[in-house]
Amino acid sequence: MRKILQLLLWLPLAACLAMPARAMEAVKPYQGPLKCAAAGRDDMWLDQRLGCLKPGSRFIVNAAGALGEAQDMAYVVNEALYDNNFYLINDRKVRYFQSFLCVRNHPRGVRPLLLSGDLANALELSNLDRKPSGVGPTSVNISGGDRVGGVATTCDPARHPLIVDYRSGKVESVNPLALQTLQVYELPYN
Repeated sequence: MRKILQLLLWLPLAACLAMPARAMEAVKPYQGPLKCAAAGRDDMWLDQRLGCLKPGSRFIVNAAGALGEAQDMAYVVNEALYDNNFYLINDRKVRYFQSFLCVRNHPRGVRPLLLSGDLANALELSNLDRKPSGVGPTSVNISGGDRVGGVATTCDPARHPLIVDYRSGKVESVNPLALQTLQVYELPYN
């Protein structure tokens, strides 16, 4: 009887250890027309803001000046929305956009933090006065959460919603149709 009680006490602990540390939730990417509005909270997600970008517009600013061997790189970009009191909204989850950004001619020395700042600026996410009621700071980072944040690959407009050329510093391609195949997922904030 004592062994049975000991076993029953260990079962909940064993169940917790067997579960993954994070639970991923899939989200459908935005599939409507291009826009750059900020009427509501949903308008602040990366996949809703491709209308802020145009091929030929300046993109690489903060991340400029990196050196090293160049290759194309596709990035998972994550975004967290905060309220005006700096509390994470969206049920304390961060949203991840797999291969949202592809950088052509990406030198090895690019700092992802500076590149994510360029993305936030280009998508007009750093303008606090243009945000809808209830939305404060918006954090954009290059990271995959429980996955690799960047992979060397050929930039392809059919697969990557946003392609920029590092050498020219400009937006090369904006393709909302690529959002249809984009994997978007949410993970709890740590």
